[in-house]
Amino acid sequence: MAKSKSKTYTTSELAKYFNISVVSASRFIVKHNFKPVKTGNHNAKCYSDAVYQQMKKYYQNKPKSGVKQSHPATKDDIIEQLQARIKEQAATIELLKQQLTIKDEQIATTTKIADQAQKLDLTTHNQKGLISAEDSNHKSYIANKESQHGALWKLFH
Repeated sequence: MAKSKSKTYTTSELAKYFNISVVSASRFIVKHNFKPVKTGNHNAKCYSDAVYQQMKKYYQNKPKSGVKQSHPATKDDIIEQLQARIKEQAATIELLKQQLTIKDEQIATTTKIADQAQKLDLTTHNQKGLISAEDSNHKSYIANKESQHGALWKLFH
């Protein structure tokens, strides 16, 4: 059975679907404390289908008026939005710190493995050098022994 992937939406995609501004979509997300399920290209926050459904429900029931109602942002609203952004960025920083710790551990492991490989390679080369040195010593010993015998001995042996 195939796994069904749930669709994710960026803030700008949600804004396009409901014909609202990106700021309005962001405010809706912050107001309802929705958390992104993943981070997409260029650190775009992606929200689940549940967020899409909530927004759909909200904007279908909202009366459509020809006149845009705008109210000036109060200091409290601005402070609230900034505090929400600070919390979000603090969470991102914490996630990045965790990833950095994992990467540091991976680098340490890789360095240790490379060091072990280098030591093994060095040991292998040293053993090959000893074997070839022993082999050449043995050959020179035999040649030396044979040169001590006379021509008559070399002829019969």
